Amino acid sequence: MANKYLRDPIHGSISFDKEREKLIIDLINTREFQRLRRIRQLGALFLTFHGAEHTRFTHSLGVAFMAKRIFDALLAASQIPQKGRALERTRLVAIAAALLHDVGHGPFSHLYEKVFNDRKHEEWTRLIIHNTRGETGRLLRQAGMVEDVLAVYDRAYTPPFVSDIVSSQLDADRLDYLLRDSFMTGVAYGQYDLEWILTNLRLARRGREGGAKGSAGETGGRKRAARDGADGDLHLAINGTKGYHAAEQFVIGRYLMYQQVYYHKTSRAAEQMIRTALQRLVDAHSESNRLPDPCPESIGRLVVTRGNLPVDDFLRLDDWLFLSAFQEWSLQPPGRVDPILRDLCDRITRRHLFKTVRLVTDTRHKAFGQAIEELSGLFRKKGFDPRYYLLEDDATDLPYRDLAYSDRMGTAPEDIGLAVRGRIIGYMSERTVSPLIDSIRNEPRKLQRLCFPEAMRSVVERRLKPFIASERQ
Repeated sequence: MANKYLRDPIHGSISFDKEREKLIIDLINTREFQRLRRIRQLGALFLTFHGAEHTRFTHSLGVAFMAKRIFDALLAASQIPQKGRALERTRLVAIAAALLHDVGHGPFSHLYEKVFNDRKHEEWTRLIIHNTRGETGRLLRQAGMVEDVLAVYDRAYTPPFVSDIVSSQLDADRLDYLLRDSFMTGVAYGQYDLEWILTNLRLARRGREGGAKGSAGETGGRKRAARDGADGDLHLAINGTKGYHAAEQFVIGRYLMYQQVYYHKTSRAAEQMIRTALQRLVDAHSESNRLPDPCPESIGRLVVTRGNLPVDDFLRLDDWLFLSAFQEWSLQPPGRVDPILRDLCDRITRRHLFKTVRLVTDTRHKAFGQAIEELSGLFRKKGFDPRYYLLEDDATDLPYRDLAYSDRMGTAPEDIGLAVRGRIIGYMSERTVSPLIDSIRNEPRKLQRLCFPEAMRSVVERRLKPFIASERQ
């Protein structure tokens, strides 16, 4: 039977077989998945990188396609022991789990969670999949795959390499978003050799014959996770003789994207402004028991319940709804909308974004606290409530976690294994394998900034001069 083709700026033609992958096509056409067309992939970054208009919909399609390509590449390399119906079912579960991994995102993605944090997007995804009234849940129930897909997310699915395809250092999610975000923002940091990685993906068992040897230069050798030597299951890895340079490029590309794009100073200021507008929407209702006039019914229910919504109401929320509301609120005469909310919405819709200063790493001391307290008083004198106009932004990323870190934190191993003849003989974090990855492993990268109106720039810079670091963007 013919394929369903979707033209894509990153992957060219994304295709799904109309018979073999009919479930995937049907899931794409559900109301829940189509809603992702109205949620941007990068939240507020479109206000900094004007090309970043792509959505969770386009990304999720790409992730499903990447999962399909990963699975088929492993199959072509004779890595998957399953056959027949069991193989087809496992393949379909992997693609479906990849497709739906972001279906629970709220408006502005992670910004929504910071204000209405009753549930993270992963929990909303579960509720959507379990929803007996929803189209997605109905299709998965008919296929008998509800619990299978959820097990993939829980890393409880057998075979376990399916969970690696959906969530790991070399997962379908990252393989898509690095290329897509790089292309759409107009930068080259996220480019990597996708075809060579796919060619060199392997399934291998953790633990090395003859015992694990420590990395060079590490006293006593780095301890392996306790599960490492005892795990006889097949996990996703990279060809240890040919693929590790492409994997290294991929990891470093992700690190650079965080430093130069996701944590760009203007992007972070825009995100803080949207988060603060949402927070003021809630706070103003708490103070006056009034909603902005006009206020969409869906937003009103969200504010009144503080995010404790049934699934059907949650699915009414998206970026379009809020950006339209921001526009309306910014244009209303005084008295109909809280003045702080109105001003923030006006600044967002007109792109009059806050300015930023980067702070030195260590600001947890009395002198800095006193300076912020004095600065807050100066903001109040100028008519700016510091709760909404003097914003602290802490951006933290942990670029790479090795096995020892995962074991210490009790999380699933993420270190990319080097596979030779079906066994993992080493890991990408080892200094002898990749000095670059070794230099960024287990070390959080932190950027601390203050965001504020341009009118207060000279006041901030004068009062906080001892605490301001140079901005290297």
